[in-house]
Amino acid sequence: MIQYNDAPREAMDDPFCPPAEPCRVCCLHCGQEYDSSQIVWRSGANGAFWCCPVEGCDGAGFGFDIHPVDSPLWEDDEDDDDLDDPDETNN
Repeated sequence: MIQYNDAPREAMDDPFCPPAEPCRVCCLHCGQEYDSSQIVWRSGANGAFWCCPVEGCDGAGFGFDIHPVDSPLWEDDEDDDDLDDPDETNN
């Protein structure tokens, strides 16, 4: 497991590399929030990937499984309350 600042050149060229300017992120797999600088480079039998640092989580890739918390993906949709109830009948 390698931290951002110690990652090899191939990791820095990876399209799922975390941003140079850290931001707050959340993982789709485990739901944990942390700073993007905590995303780690892991090598294994299936290749090498930028991964969620949470023990046991298999989330990988900034912009794939790991997204900034201020992205539209994480924002609450206020219109959800306005959806029609399918059980409600119109008179």
